[in-house]
Amino acid sequence: MKTSERINLVADRIQAVLDAHPQPGSNVQAMAELRAAAAQLGAKDPFSSGKLVELMERAQVFYGRQSLFRLPGSAQRLYAVMHGELLDMLRMRARVIASQDD
Repeated sequence: MKTSERINLVADRIQAVLDAHPQPGSNVQAMAELRAAAAQLGAKDPFSSGKLVELMERAQVFYGRQSLFRLPGSAQRLYAVMHGELLDMLRMRARVIASQDD
């Protein structure tokens, strides 16, 4: 499988998990599904791997135990960054790699 296809597959799988679990709070199932998706990517593309690490860091906060220090609106911002910004960057990277005939 080409790297661009693998990135798109992982991004689609992550989006499905985020869409299925849009609420913050302790969610072991969502984290397990995200880890499984991340494992599919591998380490062939450092940029994509880095964005995936950022996404997983945010997911650990979002799907972790409720923090007393969480500010109002921070969960929505975390979700927006994961679901929007980071997934978009992964998909853009897949397009760039595909255009270079990976």
